[in-house]
Amino acid sequence: MSASPAKKPKFANSKHKFYAKQNKRLYLQAGHRGFMATCNFRERDCLREAYNLLNHYADELYGPPEKNEKDPALDDAVETEENNDITDDLQREVDATKVKKQNRDLARQRFQAVDTGATNCIFVRTSLPDPVELGARIITDIARTREQKTRFLLRLVPVEVVCRANMVDIKNAAGELFDKYFLKKGTTFAIVFNKRYNNDLKRDDIIRDLAALVESKNIKNSVDLKQAEKTILVEVIKGLCCISVLDGYLKYKNLIW
Repeated sequence: MSASPAKKPKFANSKHKFYAKQNKRLYLQAGHRGFMATCNFRERDCLREAYNLLNHYADELYGPPEKNEKDPALDDAVETEENNDITDDLQREVDATKVKKQNRDLARQRFQAVDTGATNCIFVRTSLPDPVELGARIITDIARTREQKTRFLLRLVPVEVVCRANMVDIKNAAGELFDKYFLKKGTTFAIVFNKRYNNDLKRDDIIRDLAALVESKNIKNSVDLKQAEKTILVEVIKGLCCISVLDGYLKYKNLIW
């Protein structure tokens, strides 16, 4: 009697599949820009609301993502329409599915979630050149309508620069960013510093060095902790640092910033 074939272990490929899936995950990196979203333990619902909010206002501000109107497959379908009536309906369904996929891909290019490694903290990177412009549009509309837009999303903060969380990289990244806001015209500013899962950076050191950097850009720049025209927001997440300069942060911070 021949030996029966050996049974394949139940979890023989589970490890391989697990790591293959993990390798596809995208992580927050230096050089990204986008939006930091926070929540209370409902991260999937928070991310869904963040996508809805960002896509809605991005479509209002910039228009919907452009469709690929020169897809050769769609052109071929038009050419054969008169010659093959039998497959016409099927071809239209295929074309419609293809267009929907293209639109989803374009939306993903505009906004894409990446893993921060921190609980209740999500980062949505963007291909838009200026996340602050979109963030300002969202916050001013919420302030105007007084309408609650989200349930699980607590804060949505535009991030202009992501760099490594060490003093040298932070000062280099902030120095370039501050040229945009503090070089030509004197203004008042405040610095808000938060950190997660990082014990290396000290709050007082960051605030002192960044304040000195702003003042070096223009002698007329001055600190105002109550009614600052511009707020420098510094969010440290593990080994990375997110920096942005926001107008009206102290005024609107209780809404969604």
